[in-house]
Amino acid sequence: MGKLALKSYQWLLRAVVEILGVFPPRKLEKKELSLRLGHLPDDYVAPEQGTLWVHGASLGEVITLRPFLKELGKLYGRERILCTTTSLDGLKQLQKDELCGFATLMPVELPALTIPFIDRIKPKLLMINETEIWPLLLDTLKQKRIPYGIINGRINEKSVRMMRLGWSIFESGISGMSFVFPQEKQYLRRFRILGINNEKQQVFGCLKYDIASAPMPNIEEIRNKYAFPQNRPIICFGSTHPGEEAYIAEAIKPLLEKLDLGIIIAPRHVKRINEVEKVISDFGLSYKKLSEKDCGNSRIVIVDSMGVLRDLYAISDLAYVGGSLIKRGGHNLMEPAAFSKPVIAGPYNFNFRYEVMALNKESAIKIVNGPNELQAIIEDWHNNPNSYKKMGQRARNVLDAMAGTSKRTIEALQKLGYLPKCQM
Repeated sequence: MGKLALKSYQWLLRAVVEILGVFPPRKLEKKELSLRLGHLPDDYVAPEQGTLWVHGASLGEVITLRPFLKELGKLYGRERILCTTTSLDGLKQLQKDELCGFATLMPVELPALTIPFIDRIKPKLLMINETEIWPLLLDTLKQKRIPYGIINGRINEKSVRMMRLGWSIFESGISGMSFVFPQEKQYLRRFRILGINNEKQQVFGCLKYDIASAPMPNIEEIRNKYAFPQNRPIICFGSTHPGEEAYIAEAIKPLLEKLDLGIIIAPRHVKRINEVEKVISDFGLSYKKLSEKDCGNSRIVIVDSMGVLRDLYAISDLAYVGGSLIKRGGHNLMEPAAFSKPVIAGPYNFNFRYEVMALNKESAIKIVNGPNELQAIIEDWHNNPNSYKKMGQRARNVLDAMAGTSKRTIEALQKLGYLPKCQM
């Protein structure tokens, strides 16, 4: 039954690919199409010792993988590492970071496309970041006896239910996993529901915590780049979602009339820029976009560029982490904590419960429930800067205690025999 279901899925996927080839949802560039079909450069040669294949689906996951790729590269040489991603933004980031020997898009998982791809890259193993479970790809790797598994694993209940409903399609790929390293025990339990027993699982924490080891950006240089006055305090509202910008505008409007503050608003998705601009304008507030010349001279800057949030947290004096004043589930609270910044968030952080608990335990976070509380916290921070600096240092201490997932992951793969043993 399982093989028949997987074959049916393969036929369906093939039909979808054929239809999209005739009626693409958007105009695909020739190069992108070639990569999604699994094509590699004619001069590509796999490392003699075999490829260490790492996959991260999106831009966010690619950024999360940075410390892991650095550790892997130190031990085995970055030329042995091949990274795949499913997004163009993720690919551009991989190429910019230069932490792997070769980066490309993950091919569509039809065996006719993945088998030639796998034969060319000669992987020793595949390490999948978080949850990406492609049933046909994993079944192909299983048939070829190439080990694969999940690092930095996380999976939500909805995904578990979906996979259980389509179990005849997913069973082969999931049952063939050699290892799963969940971030937390709740994820371990969910992977266990999918049949991955405890012997294959080890909880190592989250790769996001390893950002503590990243070099500190040059604060003065970044401020000069965007023309932010060196002595003006800055609040960065990062990864905001629809509904949050109105709360932010309501909170900051009366403050800008009496305090010299710089406000940075960085929506999670840059495609929302026009929407964010309208919200800010509707409150009668003026602004500049980050891409505009001397934008920092404006009291409010809207971020219309990708991949810059880390630098903007670094130059800020107070950080709000979005997706939390609305029922989105929050975002990575440890990004500003890495720079010892005091952290504010809304009440909806259900995707980051463990981080909130750890920060709360050390009084290293402020939770606000709406614009009035947000305004009050900003005023308190302005009046008591030293108190909030100490709060930021406590946040960094929490992050330092959580770091080390990259090394623990590599050590486990060495002990299991999937990576050669060498000195960490």
